[in-house]
Order: sequence, then structure tokens, then C-alpha cells
Amino acid sequence: MSDALIIGGCRTPVGRYAGALSGIRPDDLLGNTMKAACAKVGVPLEAIEDIHAGCVNVAHEGMGDIARWGALAAGFPDSVPAITVNRYCASSLSATISISHAIRSGELSVGIAAGVESMSRSGWALMKGDAPFMPRGPQFILDTMWSGAGGPPNPNLLARNAYIDMMMTAQNVADLYGLTRADVDAFALRSHTRALASRDSGRFALEIHPVEIPGTRKSPAVLVEHDESIRETSAEKLAALPTLPDTTVMTAGNSSPLNDGASALVLASEKGAEELGVQPMARVVASAVYALDPKVMGIAPAWAIPKALHRAGLRPADIDIWEIHEAFSAQALGVLRELPRQLDGFEVPDEKLNLNGGAVAIGHPFGSSGGRYVLTLATELQQRGARYGVAGVCVGSGQGVAIVIENLMR
Repeated sequence: MSDALIIGGCRTPVGRYAGALSGIRPDDLLGNTMKAACAKVGVPLEAIEDIHAGCVNVAHEGMGDIARWGALAAGFPDSVPAITVNRYCASSLSATISISHAIRSGELSVGIAAGVESMSRSGWALMKGDAPFMPRGPQFILDTMWSGAGGPPNPNLLARNAYIDMMMTAQNVADLYGLTRADVDAFALRSHTRALASRDSGRFALEIHPVEIPGTRKSPAVLVEHDESIRETSAEKLAALPTLPDTTVMTAGNSSPLNDGASALVLASEKGAEELGVQPMARVVASAVYALDPKVMGIAPAWAIPKALHRAGLRPADIDIWEIHEAFSAQALGVLRELPRQLDGFEVPDEKLNLNGGAVAIGHPFGSSGGRYVLTLATELQQRGARYGVAGVCVGSGQGVAIVIENLMR
């Protein structure tokens, strides 16, 4: 059985909703990012044997198998197959794990794990009535931008409140762990401060592939090089923001924003990497998934991470860098409060956690974020000469996904 090796990859800057990337089709955003990842690591497009790409909202230009359409649009050979994966916020992390499983089983030598989301360009769906081919009747329009919008609600799921708004799941987590407004705002400030420092120092430039926005007769071409949601803020500014309806701690400042973006990783077997003559960055050591009540969906990584560590044969103290997804500050803090209960009292050291900030600051294009975490983790391990890293991502509907990787460039 071969190890699954992460050769390298890249991501787009994370664009704001209706921002710089909103004029780019999501299939083009994905395809061009995958193509750029191959060019960055020196892997020819024809060497790719399969693509797994995450996307949550495939309406509008992403309709159908956006992984395949994006690859074809970007110029990948017709012979390169592709599949689209949807596990909400962990879609591209699940794509990374599925590609690694195929490599470890011996069925794949070189593949791409990727993800994309354009919340700006998500379409509107006109839902059909119950009768087949009904031209008129009880139809309604659905905004597909929201990842949980799955069509007419299922009465069984309504009965157990499974469709709860994500904002309210974070409030439930805050209530469960006794988190205050000051707690969640302080975590948000930490995220923005670290992300701002990483942007300004050029650290993020190591993983970002700039996106060129073509010019028009009225405006010149623009090169987008930086994440658009990162902002300089303060405790006072965050504290001044109003809480969101029906919550006591949730604000726009301590929640991840609406975003556009894509990420892509190239993975290979040991033999595949050797034949290509490329140096791997890291290897996938282990992974795990977990699920719980959708009403507290954000804390599932607190169980997925210990499962992944156990499978890796590692102790929490062996982990040099931790990446915990920040859908909301309250959700990330909930994971950090629960982890010691699942890890025999071990608390994640602040100096090892989300060293470049997280989604609250950088942004969260649903289908892309999981791959971004793996890329950020592998890059940071390399920069610090550290050995092991773990990433944990929460998922709408109550799931959590975790991965452990080892730096091979120490």
C-alpha cells in the first residue's frame, strides 16, 4: 500500500460576496485553479488520472458535475475524469481524503483534490409542484446560495428541527459552553489580527495564485492577489456591532462572511511522484469523520480529530500545528472547549492554533475551504520545519471531518 503524498497546490484569493471574483464563472474559477496547481508543482495535465472537487451549490454555471466541466473548460485532456463531492463545508477536505484513499488502495497514481464556491453567482431555483410535468401549481423560488437549502422541507426533518439556521447552531454552541460576547469577539479579533499579519508579510502569497480579471473598454484588467475579507479591526469596533436576530453573541464581525474562491491540491503515490520527478510536501497520515445532532453541528470536529489521531498512532502533544475551521467564532471555541474532554484533558496551545487566522477573517467559500486548510497546513509545516499537523472542519447537518498530515520537507 502506497502513502498518499501531497505534491503541492494553490488557491485563489478569497473574494468578498459581489467582490472582485464575482464576475468569474465557478467552473472557470475551479478549472483555472486546478490548472495553476499543476503548473506550480510541475505536473503535466495529461498525468492526472482523476479529479475529485468539492462544491456545495452547483446551480447556475456550476450545474451538474462542475469538476468535469471545469477541467474541460480549463484545457485538461478529454481523458481526465472528474467527480463533484458535496459534504457542505468539508467538501474539498472530503475530496482530498477520497483521492488519498484511492492512492493508498493502489487504484490511482496521480490525482487532484479541489473545491470551489461562488456564493455571488449561485442561482435561484424554481421548485416544481408535486404533480409530474405540472406547468402551474404550488411552486416557489429558492436561493441556492445557502448551503442548507435543499428544496421543499422534509416533514420528518422539520419535526426534529434539523433545518436550523447555521447562525442558530453557533448560538446553541455558545449557550452549551457558556461563551460570552466578549469571548467570541476576542477570538474574531485574534483571527483578523493573524490573517492581516500573514497577508502583509507575504505568507499567504506562498499559496495564492493571483486571478486576473479581464479589462473592458471602460476599465483596465485587474490582478487580484489578496483575500478581500481580511480587515483591520479592534475590540471596540467588534463590540459595537449589533447582535444578529434571536442571538445573544452572534454578529457579522464574529462570523465567517459570504465568499467566492477555489483551491486545488495535487496528490500522488510514491511511485507516481518518483516517475514525475516531483518532491512531495507532505503525506496524508490518517483521517476520520463524525456526526452528531444538527442543532449543534459546529462541534463535531472535537470527535473527528481524536479519531484521526488514534488512527495515526499519534498523541495530541505530537501535533505541531492545528487548523480548526472557523465557520463562527462561537463554533470554533466550542470545539476548543470540547476537545480536552475527548483528549484526556489536552488543551490546544494558542501558539499552535490557526497561526494565519481562519475563516472568520479570510472568508469561507464553502466548497473550497477544506482544501485551503490542507494547503495552509502543509505550507505552514514546511515554513516552520515542523512535522505533524491536523485540520478539523465542521459540516452543516451535524458532521465533522479531520485529517492528519506529516511534513516531508523538514
